[in-house]
Amino acid sequence: MNGGSMSTVSVSGFVARRARGRDILNRIAVPCDLDEVTRIDRAAECDPREAGIALRDARAVWDAVCALYRTGYYPAIMFSLRRRGHMVFSRALGHASGNAPGAAADAPKRPATPDTPSCIFSASKALTAMLIHRMEERGELNLLNPIAHYIPEFARNGKDRITIYHLLSHRAGIPGIAGVDDPRVVLDHEQCLRMLCEAEPQHLFGRQQAYHAITGGVILAEIVRRVSGMDIRKAWRAWFKEPMGFTVLDYGAGAAVRARIAEQALTGIQGVGLVDDFARRLIGARFADVLELIADAGFYKAVIPSGNMVATAGELTAFYQMLLDGGRWNGRQILRPETIMRATMEVGPHTRDATIGLPMRYSQGFMLGGTPVGLFGPHSQHAFGHIGLSNNLSWADPERGVTVALLVSGIPVLATNVVALLRLVARIAAACPRTDT
Repeated sequence: MNGGSMSTVSVSGFVARRARGRDILNRIAVPCDLDEVTRIDRAAECDPREAGIALRDARAVWDAVCALYRTGYYPAIMFSLRRRGHMVFSRALGHASGNAPGAAADAPKRPATPDTPSCIFSASKALTAMLIHRMEERGELNLLNPIAHYIPEFARNGKDRITIYHLLSHRAGIPGIAGVDDPRVVLDHEQCLRMLCEAEPQHLFGRQQAYHAITGGVILAEIVRRVSGMDIRKAWRAWFKEPMGFTVLDYGAGAAVRARIAEQALTGIQGVGLVDDFARRLIGARFADVLELIADAGFYKAVIPSGNMVATAGELTAFYQMLLDGGRWNGRQILRPETIMRATMEVGPHTRDATIGLPMRYSQGFMLGGTPVGLFGPHSQHAFGHIGLSNNLSWADPERGVTVALLVSGIPVLATNVVALLRLVARIAAACPRTDT
């Protein structure tokens, strides 16, 4: 259907329904036959049994991905799953462009493929954190040092004892920038840095856990620049992108990648005050304002360490696979095993996050799973990864030997997709039994 090693997959025994009520729920048109919108890289995928996954369990996982797409809240889904180093799934559903809610039936549609790039939003934080951990690995900085040791002007207004450790674990007391409601401010690194240096902490450092949606990346990027002499994009390319052979995974995207990128769309119920208030608390702007921002090429030309990395699903699972493999990739030692252990170690128990409003576990850079249930499925207490706006998921589970990337182009607001999303995560956990690590 689309040449090369790509092919469609049969989805039998199910009659897909078109999304109803799109004027209210803002859902896409879901074709009755998912073969029309499915792409598989068969050259990349192995027989699931080679990875220790029974065929029926592999089918159950893919059925769950299809069920998520059928909710109608995602124009495109790109899905990659590796187990024990084997690529089990390298697939895509839907359209990278042309099938947003409300699009005309005859609008040109560009199919999504496993290699379709997509913005991973806040999932960028985990990768940015590993740049900082690599610098500590090489003795270039100490995570227990105050940020002001590297950025002296940050000490203003009582922030002199806030450490890099506090920042990586969302306990630095600066989860947002007070009085700023224009999301375009994130495009100006120097302005953001000045505002954060002048800001007063919202609470005593280390005392309260509150998700830092954007602010942490600004400070970390400046530390990388002042200590290494390189901007953070150059550091990423020199230390990770080039050694690992990535062609896409980077801060932002050049013109060639932007031409292939999955276009984002707001889905679900919109314009509700409660949702807008939550969005402002979480990311400092309404979701509609964020969508307008990311539709601008300037968003991808900028470097936003907490929120604008672009990846393919396969490259994202490759990065997590390197972490699972003790820092090795294709025979090269990218990171030391002890560095990864420190980066993924819990910094505190499940506790209510003051920004998100839900119980969360963090390491110095990652969101963590839990038991009996957690962010990455049941009994996932050793899993580490990150969520990106709003349903992009990427994680590794050492006990299951699995790395997963679910990249989506929809940003559901007050949607009915949650059950399907949770079921997919649970199916992955069930298909990959835990083993001793």
